[in-house]
Amino acid sequence: MSEASTHEARLLKLEEKIAYQDKIIAELNEVVVTLSRSVDGMQKRLDSLELAIRGELGAREQPNEKPPHY
Repeated sequence: MSEASTHEARLLKLEEKIAYQDKIIAELNEVVVTLSRSVDGMQKRLDSLELAIRGELGAREQPNEKPPHY
């Protein structure tokens, strides 16, 4: 093998690796975006649940008395 063909083979191998890495990065980015949207949705649900629970607890507020065992 001549020196030129060796360099060409190395360059081709590097280009293949870069193309593969670009594909993997794009796929990982899609996963991250999907998970981020999922987390955002869950955060909104959690916030609404917290508001509902606070509303229920607020409606049931009792006087600030010591429990009977004190």
